Amino acid sequence: MKFKHTGLVNEFELIQTYFQRDALDPSVILDNGDDAAVFSPRLDCETVVSVDSVIAGRHVPDLCPPDGFAARLIGRGLSDLAAMGATPRYVLLSLSLPTLEVGWVEHFAQRFHQLCVRFGVDLIGGDTTKGPLSAHITVIGDVPTGMAVSRQGLKPGDDLWLFGPDLGGARAYLDVLQNTQADHALWAERYWRPEPQFDFGIALRDVASAMIDISDGLCQDLMHLVERAKKPASIKLQSKMIPLCADLVDRLGTQTALEYALTGGDDYCLLASIPSTARVPEGGHRIGLVVQPENESILLDGQPLPASWQLGWDHSR
Repeated sequence: MKFKHTGLVNEFELIQTYFQRDALDPSVILDNGDDAAVFSPRLDCETVVSVDSVIAGRHVPDLCPPDGFAARLIGRGLSDLAAMGATPRYVLLSLSLPTLEVGWVEHFAQRFHQLCVRFGVDLIGGDTTKGPLSAHITVIGDVPTGMAVSRQGLKPGDDLWLFGPDLGGARAYLDVLQNTQADHALWAERYWRPEPQFDFGIALRDVASAMIDISDGLCQDLMHLVERAKKPASIKLQSKMIPLCADLVDRLGTQTALEYALTGGDDYCLLASIPSTARVPEGGHRIGLVVQPENESILLDGQPLPASWQLGWDHSR
């Protein structure tokens, strides 16, 4: 995409032109333009805070579209709030920019603000600097006191449920982008526009023992739940119950689609451990059981997983 260069280089003019917006939430007392933001916490609520990063060449391709960069940044960040059962409220943005045409920033900011409105959050502060293209987002939400869902509550006897999009499409997009001449657009929406599952997250906080969003791959994120659980447990998955991206199955076959679903990540659905007696919200997929600890942490159709399938995304590699 070619952008018009306007010659705008001053940091403060950049912020004022593209990122200064009046907060819509009346709880915000001071937002952009001061040394720090000030907001009033809601009564009978606890604050939930997380931070996420998107770095060009690491989390997205080096030459990435500005609207996609913005959508991945805010979608990834807000998904962490959804996984806690939180309602999103505010975001802070730190943006590092190389020598870019201002048109890129204009398109990025436009998409970022559109998504802030869509998800009901206010941009209340941040920072800009010159450097390699990267962004860091701090997301702030809240939950009724005592209702946040953590990773720690998984226990034997629970069922495992997925809520949100089917799995594997985002990994497939990266695979064809990097290794083949296939149609890149086929799964592009899955990769560039992650969708935080707030409706499910809020509905699940009444019933879920533990919850996590699928960012590193289903198996990797399952291991996060097992490792954080206060009670030792193992997982039994049923491959036929795992919701696979239909286009992926049609083009690459069930086995490859299953591998992508288990290892790929970037799906941003919610994985929840729920007592078998609980009333589960509609729209989920029951994919397995939590059982007493066995020799293997995760079994797929009664068999140990291939070692490579347990790796998922590793931020240090």
